[in-house]
Amino acid sequence: MKRRSFITKVGAGGSAVLFGTQTLAARQDTPIKPYFYGKPDHFKDILSKSGQIILRIEIRALESISPVNAKVALQVVKGKLQRTKNYFLENNAGPAQLKTGVTSCLVNKNYPGVIVAWIDQPSEKTIIRLSLNKLKFQFELSELLNQHEIKFDDNTIVLTANYLLDKEIGFIEPKDMGIVEPKDDFTIAIFADTQGGDPKTPQSHPTRMKIHNAFCEDTINRVNELDPQPAFTLILGDVVDNQGEKQHFEAMHDYFKGIKSPLLYALGNHETIYAAKFTPGYHMEEFNNYFAAQKAVNGLELLLYSFNLGKWHFVVWPDPLRSNFFKTHPHYFDWLEQDLERHKDRPVMFMQHVPSHPIGIDPLINYAESVVVKRTLLDILSKHGNVKFIFSGHVHIPIRASFKTAVDYKGMKMINLPAAGYRPRAFGEEEWHGGPSQGMLVADIKDTEAQVYFKTVTEEIYPYPQELPAFDEREYLLWLSPKWQLPASSQIRNGSFEEGLNHWSKRFVYTEDENPSNRMEVQKIARESNYSALYLFSRKRDYATPGQDRLPQSINHLCQNIELSGRPQNLNFEYCIDGINTDPKAWAGAFVWIEGFNKGFKLLNMAYWAGKAFGGLSDRFYDNPSVGLQHFHLSDIPDQWHQVSLNIAADYEKGGYGYNDLNIDRLVINLGTWHINDGDSQPFGIFFDELHFSGKASESTVGDILVEVSPDEKMWWMRKYEPFIHIAGEHRYHMASKGRILL
Repeated sequence: MKRRSFITKVGAGGSAVLFGTQTLAARQDTPIKPYFYGKPDHFKDILSKSGQIILRIEIRALESISPVNAKVALQVVKGKLQRTKNYFLENNAGPAQLKTGVTSCLVNKNYPGVIVAWIDQPSEKTIIRLSLNKLKFQFELSELLNQHEIKFDDNTIVLTANYLLDKEIGFIEPKDMGIVEPKDDFTIAIFADTQGGDPKTPQSHPTRMKIHNAFCEDTINRVNELDPQPAFTLILGDVVDNQGEKQHFEAMHDYFKGIKSPLLYALGNHETIYAAKFTPGYHMEEFNNYFAAQKAVNGLELLLYSFNLGKWHFVVWPDPLRSNFFKTHPHYFDWLEQDLERHKDRPVMFMQHVPSHPIGIDPLINYAESVVVKRTLLDILSKHGNVKFIFSGHVHIPIRASFKTAVDYKGMKMINLPAAGYRPRAFGEEEWHGGPSQGMLVADIKDTEAQVYFKTVTEEIYPYPQELPAFDEREYLLWLSPKWQLPASSQIRNGSFEEGLNHWSKRFVYTEDENPSNRMEVQKIARESNYSALYLFSRKRDYATPGQDRLPQSINHLCQNIELSGRPQNLNFEYCIDGINTDPKAWAGAFVWIEGFNKGFKLLNMAYWAGKAFGGLSDRFYDNPSVGLQHFHLSDIPDQWHQVSLNIAADYEKGGYGYNDLNIDRLVINLGTWHINDGDSQPFGIFFDELHFSGKASESTVGDILVEVSPDEKMWWMRKYEPFIHIAGEHRYHMASKGRILL
């Protein structure tokens, strides 16, 4: 069957300009019609709005998990190479040269590099000539149109070429979204995480969805009561719950009909299926339901867009939080950079679903964008100094925590919004007013200034301060730096902690005002040879309100980067479990986590545990899927200092691998505590001291006892005891109540 015409699919141009202004009355009566993104049929369909071809080139190793050198050269015949840019080449990549299009990088099979080339004066006969190390090949753009994606390899590295489109990107006039141009003073309203839908839809979470829907109705009532009405209301991602099913969009469409102001959507992580893929070619069908719903509310068919209103510039950024989204859409960063350049004389509000500032609970380390995405984005946003606000959602943060985590980063006020529908995650503290936390953010704009406040469904109003605390990137290097790029030395520095935490890099951890659930501090202790030790402590976060979304926490750790040449000496340290503040039966523990890197590629992953071990210890963005985490057990005897000597290389080889084959040049030493964050308090505290490398290679020991692999009874992982499911909107994974007495 012939494919649907690409031009037809985008509604003869992909913009509301072609449909006229979407009025409120039209929105109320407009059903959600099926939408198909489709594939281009004609050469003009793969041209950008400026008439260019945007070419994406991905370089990836075929099999190797170790770094492989790749040198790529690009030449254009019967066209003009206008410019090139590198993206995601984090591992000592050389810059691409404008005229020659040459770049060098290191890649493996899991972490590719991406080059984007902009080609002027293209035609179907334009020839793309590429060289990959010593291999040369070429193709015409007509072939790319027909195949959508072209691959070549030299038996070591595979190079993939595809076109990039910009039909879902655009600068929009406010009238195209039904927005009436205001005077210099106006308000806007933002809903984060409405996350509702039709509870009868198969595979949905009916109880929590009904709760979300009810709060959405209340939030809609609050926005309709504003006087004057907002110039627009924005849903800041996660419009629907689950995985973007059409029924959920239809249900939310019925609710949103009641909003009096023009309505805008931003893309979140619940608008597509969790397993969404964006290849081969420029595969966009995963967004069909989102596009259909967006078109029904305001006529747009866009993922990334911006507009001017009053004296301000607004940017709406997509955040589907899928592992390969930004790797397959790198040109979004370039468009953003150019858009902000064109509007550098206007104050800017930037809207994104997933926060780019640290929140300090475990899910928001691995359940956020990668370090390189955050760094790339924030470098662009801070370039001109005119981005005044960055608003985000995703977290379902309580109001109190929203205020405590709001920061100023290079002049940009970064605020994470409580949800409009979803109940808050467990941050361990009661709300200032006792709850509920649901509601909306209102920005009251006067000329080039803005005051923002949060209004709850029960009409409490919380103004955010005009001045926010500055985020000190130097204190929390792990937020915007990969571990392997941390300052490194050939020996552990300050392993005795006599200099406090100097030379150690720590995570940002959300800290409760009273009785913190996680502690990291250097304490003075009475010992014969030294006077300081690191103390780490974790327990279940307080205020366990039913329906709060709580997950295991292993965020309470710090680390140091060590340069290596050859096999490491034994890692020696001392530890003492705090018996007074530790439950010996707790699903909690402490770890010494060893990560080994070769040129930025993680090839070694080992953890030594006191107490219970957590199988989910990870760094999602730098963990190598081909490198499993090896677990070893240390002594659990409390109130006694244990002398430990670890032969890291020999322990790694117990898994049947050869350490010398890895060519490790960086070891990252992590010290931390973890907690299941469920059930009873189950505290766990531990002291660490005297870390250093020394001595001849010997077997790993704790005192005189050999270190063994962690036994099953000492391990906990998700779904070990029962399925990881939602019951009334709350995760349950620890144990059922049967057989327990709840007091």
